[in-house]
Amino acid sequence: MATSSRFSSVIQLTDLDDFITPSQECIKPAKTQNARQVTSSGSAKIQIGDDGTYSQLDKEGRPEKLQKAQITLNDCLACSGCITSAESVLIGQQNHMEFLKLCKDIQLSSPSRSFDKVVVGLSCQPILSFANKFQIPPEDARAKLSALFRQLGAVKVFDVESFSDLCLVECGQDFVHRYREQSTNSTSIPVLASACPGWICYAEKTHGNWILPHLSEVKSPQQIAGVLVKDVLPNELQTSASRLAVVMIMPCFDKKLEASRSDFFHEDQQSKDVDFVITPVEIEQILEELAIEFVDLGSSQIDSLNGVADTAWSVPSGSGSGGYAEHVLRFAAKELYGMTLEDVRFQPLKNSDIREAFVEKDGEQVLSVAIVNGFRNIQNLVQKMKRKKRTYDYVEIMACPSGCLNGGAQLRTESTETKALAANMEALHSKLEHRQIDEVRVNKLNHVWLGKASPEEHLNKLRTSYHAVQKSTNALTVKW
Repeated sequence: MATSSRFSSVIQLTDLDDFITPSQECIKPAKTQNARQVTSSGSAKIQIGDDGTYSQLDKEGRPEKLQKAQITLNDCLACSGCITSAESVLIGQQNHMEFLKLCKDIQLSSPSRSFDKVVVGLSCQPILSFANKFQIPPEDARAKLSALFRQLGAVKVFDVESFSDLCLVECGQDFVHRYREQSTNSTSIPVLASACPGWICYAEKTHGNWILPHLSEVKSPQQIAGVLVKDVLPNELQTSASRLAVVMIMPCFDKKLEASRSDFFHEDQQSKDVDFVITPVEIEQILEELAIEFVDLGSSQIDSLNGVADTAWSVPSGSGSGGYAEHVLRFAAKELYGMTLEDVRFQPLKNSDIREAFVEKDGEQVLSVAIVNGFRNIQNLVQKMKRKKRTYDYVEIMACPSGCLNGGAQLRTESTETKALAANMEALHSKLEHRQIDEVRVNKLNHVWLGKASPEEHLNKLRTSYHAVQKSTNALTVKW
């Protein structure tokens, strides 16, 4: 499987109509050496070998092999096109080989190591992916993954869902604030969820400033976990934020793009909020390289991180992508109309990747939310917004069809079709213990992770901003 296929379809080029005017060529060139190595005519002369390598000729005509220019995730984010499906797009950072090297360097106390300690955050979708493939209970898959990362040297393994409540509460408050202000700022509704980096990458590069006011500024649970873990754990682990490697286990490569955003790098600490994102397919590669059978792994408990995590594993109520739409609907109904929703049911439209739910009061619809998964459905939603057809107040958007449970880097089996696999994952997710957000839990989370943070510090830790990417013009993007 090509590496790029593990990204969502929004940011990979799979066929001609799968992306709006994509850049089909990466323009980062092979590196040339300094000016002393030029021909007498003043221009560098480059030769292409039979094996496809590039060489530069010096003054005497002797070839010197050029170093291949690697395209990093930061390069992709800075480009105005998409990440193509060509295997020449090399992921030079955050891959499983770099992660294994990091673990080995720490275990051997290598003087050249970049980090001293490793902590790992598990999200529920990869756990369910392993449970589905190996036909074991999700709780067993979770315990085995914990054991694997402890074996590799992680000092703590925690649930990313421990931080989802902070994210969801902030999403609810952000929506209610915008809803109340819509009379003076009509461009802020509908609010579009921003937890999916594939969707954000597409929005920034394709629709730019027009769509930015609609994007929720709340960070995803991955990034909230990263910034708060690096705030609190270094003291406990007797290290610094820059020497603590935070590793997240996520369902697709898009999350690597999110972790690589410059917005999540702190110059003063020379530290990222999240240093590595590893996916299920990469975990399989790790197991293969270490000659470990997943089913033979032992079991290990999940760390509570100062008592935040529950003894029993639970996930937020709602969709398998995080439950954003359901929580926002419940929170807004109570805050705006004093209504407590006992049961929220999303009704599918023409396909199961578009589902909607409404709140009525006195026979009138007062709130509407939707879940929109998959690139083509996202395109349709955006086009309706451009035509001023406001259908919903809040939309949970995920780039992958069927959402995060069907992430691009989840484990696949040759014998199971995509739709059947998605159905299996939905069934596993539905059997987990689901929780609604309660005030006691949120206060506990705020006390542990935000402490006495000022309102400004609170926003800096839980919110971010998005930026339109300036489009470049080359022969492949011009419409002739």
